[in-house]
Amino acid sequence: MTNSPSYPCYVGARGWEHEDWLGSFYPQDLPADWRLTYYNNFFTCCYLDYPAWAQQTEATLKQWVVDTLPRFRFVLEIPASLDESDHARLAILAPRTGLADTTVALRASCLWLPDVPDWRLLSAQIQQRLQTPGTSCYLVSSAHSVADLQQAMVLLEILGY
Repeated sequence: MTNSPSYPCYVGARGWEHEDWLGSFYPQDLPADWRLTYYNNFFTCCYLDYPAWAQQTEATLKQWVVDTLPRFRFVLEIPASLDESDHARLAILAPRTGLADTTVALRASCLWLPDVPDWRLLSAQIQQRLQTPGTSCYLVSSAHSVADLQQAMVLLEILGY
């Protein structure tokens, strides 16, 4: 396992490549290959569906690890069965997944942000999930609303996470 820090709560979107973020979140002149680096300065995780990570080259995955801070986590969709190339890709991403053993599927405790979040309810859900020692909670927006992600970061700060 790596010496990457572990936090109880992470906030992020499903993917970081959202064209509607260009000019509103990402600076208009930011090169596309810098977006992950920029994104990880504001948010602490990113959910990736299986095809989004499994179809990448090993060189690309290595670059993702280089481009992200040690605190950052990729929350990965893991299929029921993995092939040898999947295990190799997971091993590359291990510093940013918190997986010590790539034969163990990541069963992240995701809380999916609804389109209109109820922040009180979400606060209670976070606190309930984190009652189990060693559990991490991933707040993920599939609608990829930057405003909601920023509000979720503020909520975690208020809660002391």
